Amino acid sequence: MKIVVVSIFRRNYGGGEGRVAHEMADIFNQHHNVTLVCPGEDTGLHIREDGLNVFTMQSANREHVSLPLLSQVHLRELYSYLDAFQPDVIHAHDPALLGVVLQVWARIHRVPFVYTTHVLPSRATEFGTTDVLRLDLAFLAKPLANRFLLNFYENCDAVIALNQPAFEEVRRFGYTGPMSIIPNGRLLSHYDSRAIPSLEGNQRTLTVISSLSARKNQLYLLNVMQHLPASYVLNIAGSPLTSEYETLLREKTHTLGLQNVRFLGEVPHEHIAELLEETHALVSASTMEVQSLVVIEALASGTPVIGLSNETIDELVDDRVGARLPKDATPETFATELTVFLNKPAEAYRQSCLDARRAVKHLDWHKVMQRTIALYQDVLAENTGDMPSRSLRRHYANRILSLIPDHEWKRLVLDLASNIPVPSLPDHPVSIQTRMISRFTNTGSSMLYAAIKADQALRTLPRRLIA
Repeated sequence: MKIVVVSIFRRNYGGGEGRVAHEMADIFNQHHNVTLVCPGEDTGLHIREDGLNVFTMQSANREHVSLPLLSQVHLRELYSYLDAFQPDVIHAHDPALLGVVLQVWARIHRVPFVYTTHVLPSRATEFGTTDVLRLDLAFLAKPLANRFLLNFYENCDAVIALNQPAFEEVRRFGYTGPMSIIPNGRLLSHYDSRAIPSLEGNQRTLTVISSLSARKNQLYLLNVMQHLPASYVLNIAGSPLTSEYETLLREKTHTLGLQNVRFLGEVPHEHIAELLEETHALVSASTMEVQSLVVIEALASGTPVIGLSNETIDELVDDRVGARLPKDATPETFATELTVFLNKPAEAYRQSCLDARRAVKHLDWHKVMQRTIALYQDVLAENTGDMPSRSLRRHYANRILSLIPDHEWKRLVLDLASNIPVPSLPDHPVSIQTRMISRFTNTGSSMLYAAIKADQALRTLPRRLIA
């Protein structure tokens, strides 16, 4: 199957949402023909050593966010590649920017378009992008985002929710089309062989792994540390979403006189398992998490999780694998729950660690891939319309040819079939609203690209003059 995976983030950026999209392309490419479309330094196709096609769009970067240059020249190059690649399905992980661009192409060419929602649509503006871009758009961001998102949903052939709460939220938002629940995948083998830390001695190591931001709520955890013995150590791993919030955390740590708080900065993903191996409990005070990858990774490592109620904690954490506290639990209550859990008998703690690993067995990437491919096949089967698309015709042809015994003449048939010209299809109607949104996206993204590049040039000007 030919699959296009779309991400608006560069590799190793964008938190869980960005990581899942890039990992999906890596994993699926082991069994299918995959192209990843994502931001990059230039516009064009790059083929990695492992065979993955990566089509990058020239982008300007500000911290975790990339703004692609969606000019006619660059769009024409992208669309020409898609015309040649002829994907069976396009799978986006974000509705903005490249998500819209690929959705328009999919609608015109009658190629199924699938979207995994990593945000709660009614709260989309709370996930931090406007903070990073330093845009004061609160007065119009939410109504515009709601209209944009609903239009985007309606142009999808299927929407994937990560869990039941996300599913119900999308339905409440107003989307009535095809939906499935398929969770995020993880490479569990990277985590489930890790050693379980010992409870010998008094020191207890707590870790929070996430971007430093108000939504992740590390400030609450600093208040928790006031109520814990000095033998409890808190590792804060992650880079700041904004420098202001990091400054607030460091000032709070100094004001409270907390000597047992360590700011580790950004920990490369390949070292997360090592950090978890030394952690007695992952702690979370995040106010909103659709499905946190780090909670899944912690449980897979056998690390219990203690957290305030949110979408992920409610889904995956109970008293067998840690503790789930109400959203309004006081820092003192949180601290009490931590000390009770981490002072249980060693064998009971070990059992919690083993239960944690069992709780996420169903989230292995290869199991998630099987469910996702099955969804693609269902969408292809339903996407017949009055005139089957090129991808659908090829899908059925391949299924028929797969039934033919593997003889020499079968290869001749395949060679002949590959040389039969496939006529191009007439444009599929795209609504005026969608076209307006697409044009606004292209223009706005290009303007922001220019603004970021100009700002970067001005910041480096004094250094260039001195040099």
